[in-house]
Amino acid sequence: FTAARKKYDLKFKLSVVKFAEQNKAELQRLSEEDSKRARLRGGGRKKSSEELELQVCEWIHSMRARHLRVSRKMTRKKAKEIHATVSDCTGVDVFAASAGWLDKFLHRNNLQTTTVGFCPIHDRESHAHQGESCSLRQDREEEEEEEFNNELVAEDDDDEDI
Repeated sequence: FTAARKKYDLKFKLSVVKFAEQNKAELQRLSEEDSKRARLRGGGRKKSSEELELQVCEWIHSMRARHLRVSRKMTRKKAKEIHATVSDCTGVDVFAASAGWLDKFLHRNNLQTTTVGFCPIHDRESHAHQGESCSLRQDREEEEEEEFNNELVAEDDDDEDI
């Protein structure tokens, strides 16, 4: 079973070739800037709301600053609550805060999930007696060496923290 093939007329094909010739210099410049990329930046689905992203990020950071646990489930619930109040939602009536949305949100904002009880080794002793867990770790590319030294130690739990 194969889908019906689209047929393009000669006029359309010539316009594609003309467009490619006109934009050859731009394509060359972009490919030289980032030669390891197979595709140009800027593609894909846009965020449903910039304000939602900012408020959820601020909420996560404020919770972690108070040494409170932030789970994936809590983050999705909070995102739904915030979505109902933000004004810049671009035509999105139903916002599910799905697991896929959360994964992409975390990636966009350089946040990483960890299992409950993960704690950098150097903080493990100081938090162990207080029952606290370090469950938010923000990736910083410029601090790769420091991050390497902060290996994580895990305890078992079903829900992952952010």
